[in-house]
Amino acid sequence: MANRLQIPTRPRQGRGGGLEYLVEALPAEARLAFAARHASNAANSATITDDLEANSLRTSRLRGTQQAAHATGWQRERQEGVAQVLAIFKHYHAQLGGALTPAFRAFSTAWNQGSIEADPALRQRFATMSWSTVRSWYLAVEEKGLAGITPPEHHRKGQFKALAGEVGNAVLAMLIDKPHLSATAIYLAVETQFGSTIPSERAFRRALAYWKEQNAQLFSAVTNPDAWRNSYMSAAGKADEHITRVNQSWQLDSTPGDVMLNDGKRHAVIAVIDVYTRRRMFMVSRTSRSGAIMALMRRAIAAWGMPESIKTDNGKDYVANQLDTALIGLGIDHELCPPFTPQAKPHVERAIGALMHEHFELLDGYIGHNVADRKAIEARRAFSERLFDKSEVLELRLSPEQLQAGIDVYCDRLHSQGRDELKGLSPNERALGFVSASVPERALDVLLAPSAGSGLRTIGKKGIRMDGGNYNHAYLGGMEGQQVQVKVDEANLGRCWVFTLDGVFVCEALDYERMGINSAEVAAERRAHQAKVMRESKRQLKAVTRGFDTRAAIEQITTKREQEAVEQSANVVTLASKPRQYSTTAIDSIQVAGAPVVDEAQIAAAKAAMEKRPVAQVKAIPETPQMRFARWLKLQQRVEANEALTSDERNWFEGYAHGSEWASMQRYFETFGLDADQVLAG
Repeated sequence: MANRLQIPTRPRQGRGGGLEYLVEALPAEARLAFAARHASNAANSATITDDLEANSLRTSRLRGTQQAAHATGWQRERQEGVAQVLAIFKHYHAQLGGALTPAFRAFSTAWNQGSIEADPALRQRFATMSWSTVRSWYLAVEEKGLAGITPPEHHRKGQFKALAGEVGNAVLAMLIDKPHLSATAIYLAVETQFGSTIPSERAFRRALAYWKEQNAQLFSAVTNPDAWRNSYMSAAGKADEHITRVNQSWQLDSTPGDVMLNDGKRHAVIAVIDVYTRRRMFMVSRTSRSGAIMALMRRAIAAWGMPESIKTDNGKDYVANQLDTALIGLGIDHELCPPFTPQAKPHVERAIGALMHEHFELLDGYIGHNVADRKAIEARRAFSERLFDKSEVLELRLSPEQLQAGIDVYCDRLHSQGRDELKGLSPNERALGFVSASVPERALDVLLAPSAGSGLRTIGKKGIRMDGGNYNHAYLGGMEGQQVQVKVDEANLGRCWVFTLDGVFVCEALDYERMGINSAEVAAERRAHQAKVMRESKRQLKAVTRGFDTRAAIEQITTKREQEAVEQSANVVTLASKPRQYSTTAIDSIQVAGAPVVDEAQIAAAKAAMEKRPVAQVKAIPETPQMRFARWLKLQQRVEANEALTSDERNWFEGYAHGSEWASMQRYFETFGLDADQVLAG
């Protein structure tokens, strides 16, 4: 047929051979079929950028193309669909040849008949199209670029009557002040104030939904700053860019634990984290107070070394004088965050959040992170309590000591795991190679261990009385009656550290009953140490007083006072005064009766009779050591009751307490539980 129609041909180059025909010389039907087939193949690989690249280079269309590139949503979908249709038409026209208008007509007919293959979604969007529509799209792109095929925004988009004028001001005011109100509640409130001139309730719903969508960040910022901070606040950069070494900066914070313990209370959890290594440590405490914070600091310093600075919020427990004094003594800088800025210490905030979500949620007694969680848990608990005995449910809760032990295990596990922010290293690996400054343990005790109450305690016969227990140590023997400084261990309530008022370390005292240890051995050691201290003190006292003659000094004082009295009496002249007779009824009656008459013979006979009477043999009962100590105890009771003693009683009382018999009798009375009344009563 090609020879009959005289269509020019040429041998086909390449594999397979054959002939190639000049497209322009083919009949119209053949050219249309050829163009449709090749246009559909091109449509499968056509892209907006490739097909319109030449057009975008023209200055007249570049500006419109750049503006239209920012289209979103349905505008973007419409733009991309039209551009893809024009790309298919461009390839169709390139194969068909000829003028544009016949090409528009032929392309429209072929598209509507389904002769041109295209993406099903594209064909569904543009099921049919007229040739004039294709032409208008083509000319718009030639003139304006992509902007020519991008549909415009609605001219009243975002303009709602419910948000305009005084009505709009009232709506926004209620929305900001009461963000929990529904659209219906706001509509009723505005209708009451402005009457029937306002739009319908349905229009209010659309207006409020649109405003919240377009102003989501602003609405969150003014109604829920915490949510805005979590969702929208810029987090560009790294908060630890300036941290280059171990212990350069620690961050501390406290939070109520999300677990109810077996004592029916939510204990506080205090956290510290080394920013460089991400090592963390937590302490469970009844409350977040400066003493507990100092106890956690002591543990962390003992484990990690001395920090250069710490960063905390400005809560009252973190700005307490006791904590500031300890930090100054240790040479640690204290950086305070501005009020209500938890983002200023993000690492410890994240560490606490991880603890609550990764560990606390697995524990018995978990009560939820918020009100919604807690109500759901309480509902489940109420169901379980109907099935089981309530006492059994309570027994599942942890003690503070068990919670602390579990948290310590959790931290140890984290410290051995690789972390993305540490480039795959674990916190322990990150800390390798750095030499941390250490502090003597006694210095940490003095500066960081919290004080017991006022910090002062008086050593009694049974030790140091504190929090219902008696803390004892052998070295307390001989210090009875003295005031000392006492530091407590928040992590171990059965232990405290004792210092003199001058800060000299004395001992580490233990509450043996609380710790379940037999105290008989330490009691014997304390008595022995007390006897040793007393012997040494007496020896030193005797050495000091040996060269002083007390009797001679007293005689000198007495002589001096007598001389002063004589000198004063010599300078005083006593004036004689006329005596005044004193009289009473009894005195007058005696004078009237006169003096009794006594016969000397009768007196002599009475004396002789008295001498003849037998004399009773009376023996003095010897006073035993027990009786002497009982007598000393009686005098001590009088002293404690602020009763005055005679000079003889005072001398004996003070002298007896320094003798060896007093010490042995004290142990004797304590061993057998005796008191003074029992001994003196026989």
